Amino acid sequence: MKLNASGNCAFMDENRLCKVHSRLGAAALSNTCATYPRAANTFKYEQQKTLALSCPEATRQLLASPDAMLFGESIRQQPYGNKAKDLDQQKKLLNLMCLNIIKFSGIHLDEGFYALASFLLGAERVSPEEDWLVQMEHHFSDVLNNLTQGEIRLQLDQVKPDYNLQWSLLLRLQSWFSTMADKRAFPTLNHYVNKLIYIQAEGAKTDDVSQPMIRLDNVWQKQVMPWLAERPWIMNNYIQYRIYDDFFPNNENRSPLLSLYLLTAEWFLLKSLIAANVELVGTVSEEDIINIIYSYHSITKHTPQSVMAFLAEIDKVKVNDDLSLIYLLK
Repeated sequence: MKLNASGNCAFMDENRLCKVHSRLGAAALSNTCATYPRAANTFKYEQQKTLALSCPEATRQLLASPDAMLFGESIRQQPYGNKAKDLDQQKKLLNLMCLNIIKFSGIHLDEGFYALASFLLGAERVSPEEDWLVQMEHHFSDVLNNLTQGEIRLQLDQVKPDYNLQWSLLLRLQSWFSTMADKRAFPTLNHYVNKLIYIQAEGAKTDDVSQPMIRLDNVWQKQVMPWLAERPWIMNNYIQYRIYDDFFPNNENRSPLLSLYLLTAEWFLLKSLIAANVELVGTVSEEDIINIIYSYHSITKHTPQSVMAFLAEIDKVKVNDDLSLIYLLK
């Protein structure tokens, strides 16, 4: 399937709907178009449906709708359970609690990530054998109260940014992206990466890595945040999606805090790409945000191998322990 000059499917009409589907029916669709970008995480007695965001229209549907992350449930009868492992209910509850922490953070996702760190640290200390549910409910309630009453903001304001960590992370990821030139969405993502490289290069000229990091943060606070305040669901939907789709923080191959560090690093990269584009273009555009996120997912999330390779790059920059993630929030 080749894309047209605007980067869309050639069979998409003016309403962004599929001409093949509307004229010939679902049976005429290719296997890719009949299933993609729909996906599902399957357990023995439950199936969690999701979308692959490497499709620009799927990304648009997620970011543009205030209700995109509302959950729906349907029951389907079948004679046997799915050939998959059963869903751990404690892990499911942990995932839902993390989703709600992010939801309550609104546009202040830095507070949401800090609250998640506090929540996961406390969850590690909860005994799995002694009233686990009661303890977790109390702990979850305490974290939400700290978030909504401003305590998390006060704690985060005491953190000093680590500009060297921020600079090194962006530099390493830019280098890694340059090896992905053969990927479908590379030209789109590279368009935005080059803007970020330009701003970082300005700092390199003066041998002051803090200057471009401060510049990007100023753009985010003064231009992007007011724009998001009028559309508070856009980036919040995205992080909620990531927590839902990744079944965060329950990855069997890494600890919950490492999973949070990696997610925070990804958020910092996307935030930096958005800010760099706004700084050089002058305006915030929903279309640019969609392009950044869909092309990023197309390159980094397309296969399990690409996910692991990308996360390994992030892990190389980490200093001290997984809690160094908080230095990416400033």
